[in-house]
Amino acid sequence: MTMPDSRPVEEIKARLDLAEVIGAHVRLQRAGRELRGLCPFHDEKTPSFYVSPEKQLWHCQGCHQGGDLFRFVELLDRVDFKEALERLARRAGVELPEGPGARAGPARREREQVQALHKLATDFYHHVLGQAPAGAPGRAMLEARGVGAASWDHFQLGYAPAGARQDNLVRFLVARGQPAAAAVQAGLARRGPDGAVVDFFRRRLMIPIRDERGTCIAFGGRALGDEPPKYLNTRATATFDKSRVLFGLDRARETLRRQRTAVIVEGYFDVIAAHAAGVTEAVSTSGTALTPAQARLLRRFAETAILCFDGDAAGRRAAAAAVDVIAAELEPRLLLLPEGRDPDELCREDPDRFRALVTGARPAWEVLVDEALGDAPPGADPRTLAARRAVIQVLARIPEASVRDLYAARAARRLGVDPRHLLTDMERSRRGRPAGPPVPGPPPAGAPGTAGPEAGSLTRAESGNAPPDRVGYLLGLLVHAPERVADVRERYGLAVEEFPDTAQRAIYGAMVRRQDGVLEEAELDRDATALLARLRREAYPELTGDPAASRVDRVLEDCVRAIRIDRLTDRALELERRLRLSGHHRHGEVPAVVGEWEAIRHQIELLKRGEPPVAGGLPITTAPTG
Repeated sequence: MTMPDSRPVEEIKARLDLAEVIGAHVRLQRAGRELRGLCPFHDEKTPSFYVSPEKQLWHCQGCHQGGDLFRFVELLDRVDFKEALERLARRAGVELPEGPGARAGPARREREQVQALHKLATDFYHHVLGQAPAGAPGRAMLEARGVGAASWDHFQLGYAPAGARQDNLVRFLVARGQPAAAAVQAGLARRGPDGAVVDFFRRRLMIPIRDERGTCIAFGGRALGDEPPKYLNTRATATFDKSRVLFGLDRARETLRRQRTAVIVEGYFDVIAAHAAGVTEAVSTSGTALTPAQARLLRRFAETAILCFDGDAAGRRAAAAAVDVIAAELEPRLLLLPEGRDPDELCREDPDRFRALVTGARPAWEVLVDEALGDAPPGADPRTLAARRAVIQVLARIPEASVRDLYAARAARRLGVDPRHLLTDMERSRRGRPAGPPVPGPPPAGAPGTAGPEAGSLTRAESGNAPPDRVGYLLGLLVHAPERVADVRERYGLAVEEFPDTAQRAIYGAMVRRQDGVLEEAELDRDATALLARLRREAYPELTGDPAASRVDRVLEDCVRAIRIDRLTDRALELERRLRLSGHHRHGEVPAVVGEWEAIRHQIELLKRGEPPVAGGLPITTAPTG
């Protein structure tokens, strides 16, 4: 193996001060002969991260990481030594020698020339859009789409004019010493039928595509009208492979470093609109399906990825396919927008709502399992058989056995079956054998409505037509009997945040704010109003005829217990994810995470055994802390 030349390494160390480099990311304070701060590689409240200006070394007493300047950049940016060396060399102004082999020099020169051409092209297109008369069509299109001048500058958007000779950009590049043949090689020009070199992009809005360092390596050209193709990307070059690039990553990096969560949308304008709306962690592919290489790239900057797709059938299919790609590298979450809406439109019309939807994005496997279940009732109903087959297919895609077990338990509670039967059928499906027919039997312990009479909980027969979704059933009961809202709030301490859906939270929150629990519909948005209308159409046998107060109380308690079990199970999933990540950079927090996970599992077992979900009783933990 060829060892790196030590001369540029030592020259970089001589030119750059370790404390200055680290100080750009960590607030350091003097502690004797050293500097001290909060470690950027694990969560801590008491500083245990030390920098020695004298030795030019750093060390964390909490997570036990340490090293020199290069090791810090490797861990912070999640890159290998070669990439850290190149980044620090650029910062220090140190020229690195070419690697061995006759092809290394020309290959590097080709990459550098392509990058130089794209830098000039970016400046040219941006100038035309902002200041030249020829850029008027591009300006009109952006104004019609609600894209402001701040976004033009932030993403350096541009416009490619046509011109009589169709070589505006080529002539601009040649005037600045760049050969026309090089523009063809860089994908910015092509040869016409007569051999003349003409611009590759004409009459298109130009969107620079940059690598994670911010270097322009390609363009996406958007047609002004309906002429095909709608989007035209730079062909593959020495610097551009669209399957390995994420648009907007360079602009999202700082937010990703702080939040560790990325939002993946479908298109360039979705990213531009999301950043303008304050969701600066948004990135997208360049018109292709998400690839494993892109997921690996994102893994360097984030731990969680929220897949945000259109709510139509095509968007749902794309989201479902992307979950498997993301799950191999990061924790996947899923946000399916209302049908007919896309991120670009929603960010412009209601940025607050878009931000709320992003914040409330649910674990992807939870969404897919719930969609597979649909409204199937427990038992041997045909809808239940179809739902069970669909759930088995989702479970088979979950890579971690522990996560799979938790979602099998979640699905089993809804279907009224033993989770072991689901997992057995899943293994049969994986081996290519057909899953056996569902075996009717008693629901597993802890399923909603299955605790014995001694626990004071109802059987399903006693609780009338309660559907598998106990959250919706509880909310419907409260809508029809608003005088019970105060009971639920005070007796069980049910918080607004415990409802998984935004519309559900809006309805419950509106009732809680009123002493009599009666809704003020003016407070509700469109989704919540639609849900309210559906709930009002449902029938609730507990409230008809001569309802017994004790029976209604038991139904309410049963519903709250099911909600709590689901919420705690979701929290257990979150903690298991953090335990998987702990091997990377959070060694110091493992005991605390394990302790919380064990406490939550204990809470779940108590609830399953029939313990009432009393306010101030069980310490219900529902919000992630990491």
